[in-house]
Amino acid sequence: MPLSKIKNTLINNLKNIPGPSSRRKIVVMECDDWGGIRTPSRDVYQKLETLGMVRSDCRYRLDTMATGEDLEQLFEVLDSRKDKNGHAAVMTPVCNVANPDFEKIRQTGFREYHYESFTKTLERYNRGSRVMDLWREGMEKGIFIPELHGREHLTVQIWLRMLKEGNKDLLYAFDKEFVSPELAEMNPGVLGFRAEFFFDSARQLPFLENSIRSGVALFKKEFGYTPRVFVPSNAIFHPALESAVAAGGVKYLNVWHMAPVPDVKGGLRTKYYRNGKTSSSGLTYYVRNCAFEPSEPDYTGVESTLRQIQAAFRWGKPAIISTHRVNFVGGIDPGNRAQGLTELAKLLDAIIKRWPETEFMSSAGMFKTIYF
Repeated sequence: MPLSKIKNTLINNLKNIPGPSSRRKIVVMECDDWGGIRTPSRDVYQKLETLGMVRSDCRYRLDTMATGEDLEQLFEVLDSRKDKNGHAAVMTPVCNVANPDFEKIRQTGFREYHYESFTKTLERYNRGSRVMDLWREGMEKGIFIPELHGREHLTVQIWLRMLKEGNKDLLYAFDKEFVSPELAEMNPGVLGFRAEFFFDSARQLPFLENSIRSGVALFKKEFGYTPRVFVPSNAIFHPALESAVAAGGVKYLNVWHMAPVPDVKGGLRTKYYRNGKTSSSGLTYYVRNCAFEPSEPDYTGVESTLRQIQAAFRWGKPAIISTHRVNFVGGIDPGNRAQGLTELAKLLDAIIKRWPETEFMSSAGMFKTIYF
């Protein structure tokens, strides 16, 4: 057996040892980045690629807000696959509930930050009420149950600071409503301005605490319930912010076993988290143990995900599959959506065939089953 395969097998098993166990074969799909903007349009992407602000080999260039067609086709795949109880496959869209209000920010000369709800962004992008009607339909069917990814998928304070300083490339991207350019002079921890909770000064903490509070409030307003799960964007988070998350009523915090944590000096350190441990703030840490990313350039099929699921079940753990919106949207390239949904169908069919006792659950449903 090749050394790389031995290493992957060892990792797949070791990461499943900590945490509560169950004999039930539970499958959860957590899909990040819903609600947030990424690439506004194909035209914007092509202009930014010409200037070197996005790479042609970066799959996230195809990420954009979902259309009604995206959701209809996704729901068709989910709703047509049933578990042992006759329940359809479930996706937990992990959502950013706000985006920058570009016009208001520009009016302040980049001195103040303003945001709009993601539903307002949908209207501006001509996605409209039909998309939210489909979100609600998915929620009512129990196949699309949102949780929280943060208010924005954006390192707001550092982004705003560089805009105010007059960075020309960043100002050009701002005019195109693109917030994730790759700039050579950027701190690696802020690459693409995607890590909402990266900070380089303790003075930035109050803003981040407020973004958590307002993010929870916006989530409750849009969806009618308190988020149970919080997944920090880009996995970067600091323990000092946990109390703000817990105060919002959230119960579960997604972490990596070895997670990047801001060192308050502009860098990152690594912190070990134990799956299933409850923090002093009352949050329970959990780790995803499977990945499914069919839009990755090196994707080779569903077998890698199936091996990770097998390892999870071997240790009595739910299979918590990490995936991203970019795998299932076709607003910039319909072929991207077609490939992602084809592979999702293959994955779900293979799971049902190999483990007929599988139970599909949302994140909240899984936690209720395992932890209570």
